[in-house]
Amino acid sequence: MGEEFQWDDDYQVEGLAERFEQMLRQHDDIYFDSEEFELLIEFYHNQLNNEKALLALSIGLEVHPDNNRLRIISARQMASEGKYVNALNLLNEIETKEPADVDILMTKGSVYSMMLDFSKAVQEYEKALVIVDEDEVEEIYSSIAYEYENMGAYDTALIYLNKALEISENPEQILFEIGLCYELASNFDGEIEFFLHYVDKNPGIAAGWFNLGLSYNHLELYEKAIDAFEYVIAIDETNVPAYINMAQAWSSLGQYQKALELYHETAVYEPFEAMTLYFIGECHEKLQDYEKAMDFYQQAVISDEMLPDAWAGLSVIYDEQGDTAMSIYHIEKAIGFDDLNTEFKLIAADLYIKTKRYDKAKEQFQRIEELDPQDPDLWKEYAYMYIIEGETEKAVQVLKTGLIHQPRNASIIYRLVSALILNKNLSQAYFYLESALELDFDQHHELFEFMPSIKYNPKVIELITQYKPADKVE
Repeated sequence: MGEEFQWDDDYQVEGLAERFEQMLRQHDDIYFDSEEFELLIEFYHNQLNNEKALLALSIGLEVHPDNNRLRIISARQMASEGKYVNALNLLNEIETKEPADVDILMTKGSVYSMMLDFSKAVQEYEKALVIVDEDEVEEIYSSIAYEYENMGAYDTALIYLNKALEISENPEQILFEIGLCYELASNFDGEIEFFLHYVDKNPGIAAGWFNLGLSYNHLELYEKAIDAFEYVIAIDETNVPAYINMAQAWSSLGQYQKALELYHETAVYEPFEAMTLYFIGECHEKLQDYEKAMDFYQQAVISDEMLPDAWAGLSVIYDEQGDTAMSIYHIEKAIGFDDLNTEFKLIAADLYIKTKRYDKAKEQFQRIEELDPQDPDLWKEYAYMYIIEGETEKAVQVLKTGLIHQPRNASIIYRLVSALILNKNLSQAYFYLESALELDFDQHHELFEFMPSIKYNPKVIELITQYKPADKVE
């Protein structure tokens, strides 16, 4: 926004920075105009040298105290430090002198956004939209869309993103944002419909096919996702994310060798990232090649020591090898890096149960209950701990609590039937068995898997026979 400064190359900007630093070292009296101070501030920000950027801003304001460009930068700096009211006061003061300035309005909008006052941010951006130059309209549409996303108004955000898309010459980022909006709204059918229409009109834009592939993945339509990613690679054979997402789709189909081929193909275009090393290890784990799995998980940890998935992968391998102590060490490392991951906590709880550290297991289950009571494995695993301890009444209580959160989870109900039978509460067991059979007859096999002796209970067999669907009767 505002004036744009065109310099021939980076060398000239670096020369400007050298003159500025010479002035600082030698305490020379070298004059820089306001545009040069703006360039210096931008240069140091790009160099991640915040100290020099602040120094350039401070000196610039001393030399040019009434320059509104520098004062706007000062307001942005205040906002970045959390001084929102000061920033707005300064911007309002500048606005009285320049009432139709897009930079001021956009900066005010960003400050309101930082303050989580998204509706006021939109108001400022809408004002800017009236007076902005044509080549800056896309940015404002996008800014308005982001604020509506923050408000959870995804349909409205999509309206503005589509406006931005219509005029964009580089639509990749907007397409990803559109996909995110559909995802946040859980409107996966709408997402697929949008991207199918987009690639039909723009078949040569890789980002359209890529987002279509992601859309299919969301609905577990992996074969269609693979087709979409194939189009991406046909357009741009160096698109590493397309290879990785296609590999993940093949992996989801159980085609681990095909997935491995694709992961290794990415090495032609760039070195393996830590996450790719993890994915390769995971494929080897699924193929039960634990030696290779461990090798790639270890490489992933070396590449990124803070990657929790790789630590968890190593935990699983050590558990498969019977080394429970090392397994616990690695899953605790994973949890240390990601304390919100309920899958890691379930692994840890299972390991604590194996080592009879039931209090530690209970801590994990309780934490999962706080984080995600909808976790499909939580309540059965939690109850199992009490069952092996012989505390069947507590197991029943846990499973009934699970049903409060997941009342239509037939698997929990079948496990509750087993716990009630173990607790010798047969009348309740048969009541819940009927509920489970009505809800999902096919899952009754879980009863026999968990408690094989139940097949000798005549009442259970009678109820299963009674509720067997007509098309399953021999």
